[in-house]
Amino acid sequence: RILIMYNIFFILYVGLLSHINAQNVAVTSFGIAVAAVGSRGGGLVLQQNESIAPVAQFLPDDVLSFEDVSFDAGNDSLVFALSIVSQRACSFLLSTDNEALTLINCVGEGDNFSVRPFCGVSALDGTLIISGGTGGMTIYQYDSASGLISDTPSVFNLDSRVVGHPDVLLLDANLAALSTDFNGVPRFGTQIVSIEGASVNFVRDFRVQDSLGFNSNISPANFPLVNAVYKEGSKAYMYTANGPMQVQNPRSDDTPNLLCWASDGFSAVTVSVNTENKIAVFGGLSSSGASTVLVYDLSVDPRNPSLISSIPLVDQRITSIASGGNLIAYTTQGSSTISYVLLPIEATSSIMCTLSRSSYVGVDWCTLIPLFWSFCALLM
Repeated sequence: RILIMYNIFFILYVGLLSHINAQNVAVTSFGIAVAAVGSRGGGLVLQQNESIAPVAQFLPDDVLSFEDVSFDAGNDSLVFALSIVSQRACSFLLSTDNEALTLINCVGEGDNFSVRPFCGVSALDGTLIISGGTGGMTIYQYDSASGLISDTPSVFNLDSRVVGHPDVLLLDANLAALSTDFNGVPRFGTQIVSIEGASVNFVRDFRVQDSLGFNSNISPANFPLVNAVYKEGSKAYMYTANGPMQVQNPRSDDTPNLLCWASDGFSAVTVSVNTENKIAVFGGLSSSGASTVLVYDLSVDPRNPSLISSIPLVDQRITSIASGGNLIAYTTQGSSTISYVLLPIEATSSIMCTLSRSSYVGVDWCTLIPLFWSFCALLM
């Protein structure tokens, strides 16, 4: 019976992957966007702005696709991309004219670092971290000037005693925010860990009430539990999208604040911060399945930001969002291009909003497949 169920789940899983492209986008502080465009032969796409056509970049040898991408915020000429399909992580240098990416090196061949069933990557100031899904996180070091990644990971498939980590964000080179399935109550949230060389230590966690759970995921690199950080002097504010939207201080054990939104039924699936313009942007789905971008002003009170714009995306399913310069960049399911909207920097007034309960959108994987993480991990 177990073997029959396994075969059924395997067919469902492979069928899903054959019809879905994972898509993620990252943006430099001056607005250059790079997107990872999918698990079926998609590499990286570079786009300078909304008026210039995107340019597809060549895939490195032995890399079949890229599913996630990260700029180093300390040196945003460095781009890091994760291939979940090929189990590789690669670094690239953005050319001075912003027209091309030059491969620096790739790591992972022979390492077999964990990437399933969901995985993400983040790079900052010499630390490169791969969330690892259910198999544990992997950490490499790299030269923060050249981008050259060390051949051997300092941490490999580290089990942090949770069900899994579908995504990750480096808050600084020694502190990471791991999107986490705790398998407790509440089940989903963010685990904060400190990194000192080969030593990784649990610091604290922030749970999400009324989380999306496994709803609205797009395998293998778009799990709807995403974090972004806004820094203001010595203070840090971490924004979380996971159905509800919340903000917390990742460096203290405080209680998260919920952000309000303009209408019932909005479920946040992705988030980004534009530090220069003091803006947070959330991408999410309504109860009808349509997508919306919400823009928040962080300039007065980052713990209680004002909603200044709600931007509907007609006939599009948002997968990832990023913001830099005066633009918001986003990717959508089924498209290999990057879309843009102009950042509403000067808002005349705040939008009235409410703290309504988030609605679940999409297939209820928690009901259909209670052992979803474990089953997907078995497939690898």
